[in-house]
Amino acid sequence: MFAVNLNRTKSPSVITTWQTLRSNSRVCTLLLITFFAFQSTANAQLHDSLDAYPPRFFLGASDCDARVIQHDSSVTGGVNGGACEMVTMVATSGTEAHLVYPIEPVRPIDDLNAVIQVMSANEGATIGFRVRYPFLRDPETRRPVSVIVFGASYASPGEFASIGIGAIQRPLQLKQMSLRSQYGPESDLQDPYVDAVVINAYGGPGTTAIRMDELRVEGMIPVSAGVITGNRHSNESSNERSGDETRYRLQPGSSSIENDRDLESVTNSLAFPVGRVTRILQHSGEPLAWVRTLGFDAVLLRKSPDAAILSEAIRTRMKIYAPPPQSPDPTLAAMLEPVAGWYIGSGEALDERQLDTATETIARLKALPTRWQRPIVAAPSDSYLRYASMVDAIIDDLPPPARSLRGSEESAQLTQRRTLMADRAQVASGVASMPPESMLVQAEQIADAIGAPRPSNYRWQAMWLQTMRSLQQAPAAILYRSTRSLASGSEMDQARAMSMSFTNRMVAMIEPWIVASTPSAPPTVQGAAYQCSQQTTGSTDLLVLTSDATRGSEVLAGDGQSLRIKLGPSETNKTAWRLTHFSAERLTPRTNSLGGEIEIVSPDAVEIIVLSSDPAVGSQLVRQSSRYAKQASLDRWQLAAASVMQARSGWDQAIAMRAVGDASPTNLIAVAEQTLSRAEPAYRAGDTDTTIRMACRADAWAMRSSWQLAEALMPHWPMPTSSPPIDFGATEIQSLWRPLMNDEGWGENLLTAGSLDSAELVGPGRWTFGRRLESRAHSEVGHINRGSFAGPGALRARVTALGSQTSADSLGGGYAGTVVQIRSPSIRLPAGSAIRIDAMVRTVGFGGPHQGVLVYDGIGGQPMGVLVRGRSDWTPVRLYRQTVADGPVSVMFELLGAGEAMIDEVTLRVWQPKPDSGIQFRPIAPDTVEIGFGNVYNQADLSNSSPTSLSSDAANQNLQRR
Repeated sequence: MFAVNLNRTKSPSVITTWQTLRSNSRVCTLLLITFFAFQSTANAQLHDSLDAYPPRFFLGASDCDARVIQHDSSVTGGVNGGACEMVTMVATSGTEAHLVYPIEPVRPIDDLNAVIQVMSANEGATIGFRVRYPFLRDPETRRPVSVIVFGASYASPGEFASIGIGAIQRPLQLKQMSLRSQYGPESDLQDPYVDAVVINAYGGPGTTAIRMDELRVEGMIPVSAGVITGNRHSNESSNERSGDETRYRLQPGSSSIENDRDLESVTNSLAFPVGRVTRILQHSGEPLAWVRTLGFDAVLLRKSPDAAILSEAIRTRMKIYAPPPQSPDPTLAAMLEPVAGWYIGSGEALDERQLDTATETIARLKALPTRWQRPIVAAPSDSYLRYASMVDAIIDDLPPPARSLRGSEESAQLTQRRTLMADRAQVASGVASMPPESMLVQAEQIADAIGAPRPSNYRWQAMWLQTMRSLQQAPAAILYRSTRSLASGSEMDQARAMSMSFTNRMVAMIEPWIVASTPSAPPTVQGAAYQCSQQTTGSTDLLVLTSDATRGSEVLAGDGQSLRIKLGPSETNKTAWRLTHFSAERLTPRTNSLGGEIEIVSPDAVEIIVLSSDPAVGSQLVRQSSRYAKQASLDRWQLAAASVMQARSGWDQAIAMRAVGDASPTNLIAVAEQTLSRAEPAYRAGDTDTTIRMACRADAWAMRSSWQLAEALMPHWPMPTSSPPIDFGATEIQSLWRPLMNDEGWGENLLTAGSLDSAELVGPGRWTFGRRLESRAHSEVGHINRGSFAGPGALRARVTALGSQTSADSLGGGYAGTVVQIRSPSIRLPAGSAIRIDAMVRTVGFGGPHQGVLVYDGIGGQPMGVLVRGRSDWTPVRLYRQTVADGPVSVMFELLGAGEAMIDEVTLRVWQPKPDSGIQFRPIAPDTVEIGFGNVYNQADLSNSSPTSLSSDAANQNLQRR
């Protein structure tokens, strides 16, 4: 009816057709999309109520020696009784004490404005924007120059009031004129951006407290957006610059638009800042703001940075190390300030074979436009001397904890490489923050195959020990290697995040006595098995003691023994402090005619001792330890609680599965649980010293209990054995996998050439070998007919270093010292097969650190290999593995360093248990059997009754009981 009436009142020319409606709807949709797109760009805003932890502001530049003494969130001190952020600081005479709130880089336009509520007892607090010029660098700080444009000031002492800033373009032009007069008329002031809201909180000499609440920033246009100052599109300015960059790239000798001072500051900059130990995380997609709360200063990306990560890095004040781009993107030139270095060799091993490729890459990077030039960082696996002469910084990776090296070996290897590289480049240490990826995949595959939960345990103490051992060479940075995201939400990644947070706090606590120190001869240590290093700074000695009671990634702390440190006569007069629990605890040495002794009862896995004759050091230690104690106590408490819980769960499951025989847990777990229970009031009250002290004790008992459980689940020890669940620490999986540790159930040997009884078994298609470092070592591989373990023959490999062992060209350890690799024939196996590899090995020589025979396979790879050395008798080696995909499997033997090895009786078997015939039932008595709920039948009744009748009788009996 409505359609008929409508047609009667309208002429044909104005009748709405479906085509017209469709066209109008398209226009409206396009307008809406355009409107909301413009709104999202032009009217972007930030609102932070400043009521959540952690605090957002930080103390920046000041001319009054300002120092924050309290920085926290007030629950009820904000506007209208809400939460707010509160800062209390002390200062001397001056004019500025900047509290900085970083934001993402935005354009400095008049529409950009910020408003915040502040309250202080003093007037004068002023809000402003910090504007940074990315292409103008200060010759002293070597960072892009920044200026601050201030707005309104606080004038209502004792009450909250709003102060704001906006319309900054005009005052910014005056700032630019001042910059040109200071740095020269040719200073490059292109593409400035606002990267922070700043409050000058200086309120006069003495103590000043200020509360901040309800920060709002509006009119934010990100640097990566398409509209910039004056409604000019960003591609216009970028196109202008791209021509200069293209000409510079084509003609490296031509000059760019930067002046010589800017060029010099970029090319002479260091990869890692001087005066601190930079802490770097290998990035896997974690939010940078959260990564910073864990104590990290920078991240190492897996690919070239894009606008999103650069903007996030500027906002969170994080530095970036990343693979270099193939070609510069002009649109990113203004956002490169966070990039501290280009990392070459990502995803590949930088060894002697990659020298030519690395040389070409470095030459290409040095020919980039000046704005894109950064220090070059590499992580070589050998040829350290040549790489150190080519790049600006070297990352020296420590061996994986599964290699079971002693602490003294790791320290000796670090010293050897540092001596080799001398001062040609900055050196950082690389530490594994998680088990090798191949080990993790193995444990997950085994869990999936047997129906067990995936592994969640994490032995974080091994990472902690390696980090602290690396400090003895005063590294410029520490890189935590990681292949999975810390923000995944899994229990293992949560434990990794807390452990790295705790470790970073400990490194930051002793950082002032590391960066300018020199290694010196450490004192003698007796009692518990610990390795000691000593760093000397002036009259202060820093002792870092790490437990040597390790087995793979397992660690023991003291193991029931006290730690005694012997002091010489000159050291007994120094004051001693213990910083292990993030408190400057005074120690009193016991003196005698020969010197003195410091005894530590119940030592932790890492002990920090400071000896000094400087009376001012005590206050510095108190200040440094208290600065990081709160977060460290929270992290250590949660780590200890998780360790105790996992030890209890592991034992309960192992006993329930009858996987440990007659073994039973000692009372260590119960004592650890009681310790945490008694210390919980101190934890809740914020007593950091007691919290960490009690958590250390509980953790030590849990580690010892887990050590005993691993021994009960591995009957082959001390024979060199690798089982992925045990290597990982997943005792719950090992309890279910325990039947594979027996000899029953394994099939026939599939590696028929593993007997090595004939010389014909060595050659193409059978046993093969390869050589490297032929200019530095002489190697022999051949079949012998005498001295075999079984049968008429065996394989012998011998490596002899050429030249003096003390020369710079002598063989090292690890991959750098690998000379010979021996590979078995391949056996093709389906996915999901559990296999066992056995071999008999003898070794002679291999006296250097990280040297020996590395036995591994194609599934777990080198990170899961077993290092055999010091075995003059035939020693059985066993590897358990789970195939991940269909494919060939080989057994490999690598000779690391100079020595001789004999190999015999290599076997590969697949788990093929006989099918279970089921549980055999028998009657309780010869002539009777009880069925159901107390019904007793004799054999005659059973023979004359059907199953249905028996079931009915049982059901009737059950109904009568109800």
